[in-house]
Amino acid sequence: MGAAERQRRYRDRRKAGRRVLQIEIDEVELAVVLERLHFLDPQKADDDEAVERGLSEMIQVLCRGLADDA
Repeated sequence: MGAAERQRRYRDRRKAGRRVLQIEIDEVELAVVLERLHFLDPQKADDDEAVERGLSEMIQVLCRGLADDA
């Protein structure tokens, strides 16, 4: 992906009120939590994309749930 495409995607995310964050977390602890909360199939704990999807889904559910309480 070229610089122009990255910039376009960045602007699109910002317009939509979204952002990409980089975090450091223990991979085993994360996989355990995602599995226990049913956001990750235990067979896919070594699949980075599956873990990323599971984490994203968990955060979205948490944010929506808390936003509904406000």
